[in-house]
Amino acid sequence: MPPPITPSSPSGATSWFRASQSWTDATSAAGFTLRYLIPVRRQLIAMLESEEEADEGLRLLIGHLIKVGFGDRSGGRLRDHLLKAVRSAARACHQRRAAASGRQTELPTVASDSPLWLRFWRDCLLERTWRALERLQHAEPSTPLFSVLHTATRAPQETPAMLAVRIAAETGLAMDERRVKQTLPQAREIFARLLTDEIRGTLDKPGPEEMQAEIQALGLGTAVAASGDA
Repeated sequence: MPPPITPSSPSGATSWFRASQSWTDATSAAGFTLRYLIPVRRQLIAMLESEEEADEGLRLLIGHLIKVGFGDRSGGRLRDHLLKAVRSAARACHQRRAAASGRQTELPTVASDSPLWLRFWRDCLLERTWRALERLQHAEPSTPLFSVLHTATRAPQETPAMLAVRIAAETGLAMDERRVKQTLPQAREIFARLLTDEIRGTLDKPGPEEMQAEIQALGLGTAVAASGDA
């Protein structure tokens, strides 16, 4: 569990940092996997080169999870387990296509360290973290964590004064240079902790070594550095 939020953090923010439920403890494998449908579907599309067949593969995958759950929960990383399910669903769709067309084609193989799969997975974790930060801002409108950090990320070369003008123009929030300077480091720390929490939930035993290995594998070292909790 991350250390307590600093006193400067918005009131109520502590409730957003939770002891992550490991994927191996999920009561519903299909329900838990719904969080990661986007990278799963993207990988199926990449393998099958057809959105229609990818959606069929997705239905097969979810149907299997509803029936048997995660099966052998021997631990490890959720992304590895889901990639196995993706391969199995893609093979089933590929075989149906071959049977219908009478033509045999080769299905691409995808390793667990495939750069494309890692990118799909990383993008999903980041997107889930951005949404969590946005929800936190909605809960605490007086502290525009999402607006400040998202704008600063899109315009990294702009000064706090320039960011204040951009945020005010895009969101209607009353911002000034001082408020941006005060909010930005706070937002970075909370984003890092939320992201760390996301990563934790995808590991069976998220100890320090396992966390560091996964953060490095996904190229998220800079993003989580501000939490001091990796």
